Amino acid sequence: MSKLPHLCLVAYLALGAWFAAAILRTYEPRTGFTSLISFGDHFEARRLEALKGVPIRTLRASDGYDGQFYAQLAVAGNPFAPGVRQALDSPAYRSRRILLPLVVHLLGFGRAAWILQLYALANLACWLMLAALCARWWFPPTGLHNLLRWIGVLFGAGLVASVTHSLTDGPALLVLALGVRAHERERPGAAAVLVGLAGLVRETSVLAAAIFLPTGPDNRRGWARRAAAILVAAGPALVWAALLQRHEGQVGGARNLSLPFAGLAGKLGELDRARAQHGLPSVLQDAITVGALAVQAVALLARPRPRLAWWRIGAAFALLGVCLGSAVWEGTPPAAARALLPMTLAFNLLTPRTRAGLALLLAGNLSIVSVPSLLAQVPSDTLRLAHDVRIEYRRGWYERESLGGRSWRWTSPGAALVLVNDAAAPRAVTLSFGARSPDARTVVFETPRLTRTVPLPAGQIVPVQFGPLEAAPGETILRITSPDPPWPEPGPAGGRSLVVSLYDLSGTVRF
Repeated sequence: MSKLPHLCLVAYLALGAWFAAAILRTYEPRTGFTSLISFGDHFEARRLEALKGVPIRTLRASDGYDGQFYAQLAVAGNPFAPGVRQALDSPAYRSRRILLPLVVHLLGFGRAAWILQLYALANLACWLMLAALCARWWFPPTGLHNLLRWIGVLFGAGLVASVTHSLTDGPALLVLALGVRAHERERPGAAAVLVGLAGLVRETSVLAAAIFLPTGPDNRRGWARRAAAILVAAGPALVWAALLQRHEGQVGGARNLSLPFAGLAGKLGELDRARAQHGLPSVLQDAITVGALAVQAVALLARPRPRLAWWRIGAAFALLGVCLGSAVWEGTPPAAARALLPMTLAFNLLTPRTRAGLALLLAGNLSIVSVPSLLAQVPSDTLRLAHDVRIEYRRGWYERESLGGRSWRWTSPGAALVLVNDAAAPRAVTLSFGARSPDARTVVFETPRLTRTVPLPAGQIVPVQFGPLEAAPGETILRITSPDPPWPEPGPAGGRSLVVSLYDLSGTVRF
């Protein structure tokens, strides 16, 4: 008996466990999993009253990301509740995707702190269910082809971005997949209801109603059944959008659609300008993701198979991709990778099982190279040095930045690192990092028992080793100060006040 299926099963389980562990490691003692939601301080004053006093990981000097608005819908449980319109950037647009927030609100029994944690982990739960269902229904662990297809769906930039930013795209794909599976089992009623529910998770899911279109001659009764199924599949999202428009006066998302290829052309121009300014490595991941989506769309449209339900879905979303607007092509990775998730699943299901198909699979799934950077994008104020020793960025820190394989964080005046030793005995800790200032200055690193003064030339990264220092049980505060005034970063409203940036902070612990 071949050992290949057993090895593939081990690979499925190992990859699934690794990804789940990577997401669960984002937990922080004070704020839990809220770093996955991407709250920004620019919207902090507008948050729901119910969130006042709830510990939330908040990005400094940032707008945050879309998950913060869906999370607040979940806390409110009602898009028309007092305070919701003020808290959301686009109330009608966010409220169209009401089903996931509503389910989380019910599971959290209306308690804000519980709801935030449940919402932050909802995408991981949906990812695990989709991983299991894909392995059971479409990509069983029997060989290399299925392994690559399973990885392409589960670890593509779109689905991973949904998980790491707590968005609605991954959950919508799960519900849509359940609907199409019901259709494959010749249960049209259940399929229509599930596609209708998927449309309330993410409105573009109604394109999956294409599975009910006729592929050949049909009698009057057949037409009536198909029309009823399409109505059930598309109706809830359309009716809900109409109610929101009546209440809000608009539906939002005006920049999400454009003339064919206009949004994509804008993205390519953006990539070219960034390449000219910062070099090819700065745009490589985005370029790969855009190229992989193009491969998927061309592969599906160039080989029409309208009798297959998944081809009709894939083709519908490929055509949607052609008309996506500039707002959906923005970001890293572009939001288009999330918007076109059903196309990604269809591509992996329908690519031929040949040698040429294997090459096509690899080209269409290249966006998996984004996984490490997407996981690294989850903001964290904790760096674990050992199982019982960690560093916490407590105050005076801006968010993590990265370029060309290096990462750093800027300090503002009054910054401090806190060494937390959960053991019963002292630990000897040595910290290593690069220090850089935009202007020439002196920076002082100081703990109660160790002080080091470092002169920094303007714009140069100076390697620093601080320690060994004794970290007693409990907390040891490392203050970072400078006798020189902070450097005012150019930009709107004066920008940030910068003192020093620490590059690639790491540490060793002696027991």
